[in-house]
Amino acid sequence: MAQYAQRSSVAFHTQLFFKSKGVVSEEGFVLFVRKNAVVVLIPKYGEGTVFFDSKDLKLNVTFDEEGLTLCVEGIALNMFDRVRVSLDSSNLQHQRIRMHLVRPEV
Repeated sequence: MAQYAQRSSVAFHTQLFFKSKGVVSEEGFVLFVRKNAVVVLIPKYGEGTVFFDSKDLKLNVTFDEEGLTLCVEGIALNMFDRVRVSLDSSNLQHQRIRMHLVRPEV
């Protein structure tokens, strides 16, 4: 129970922190490559996930399990690639910070 309370508290305070900042664009590094997403480490704030598979956004996504490469619209993303992401917490109904890949542009 205490662990769930701690996670909720961290999520709540993260929302409060980014609410006052608006949309933030930061440099980061790809830590993990998933089938439909990449996990990005932002040294200033921590890590988060950028998803490429959504209902309203139709992208050509190809995952190479052996090379751990995700190709999105012809752009290859590998582990430790430098990227720029946009962090947005303007939609308070969602419990997470929305991350969007800015560079390379997809």
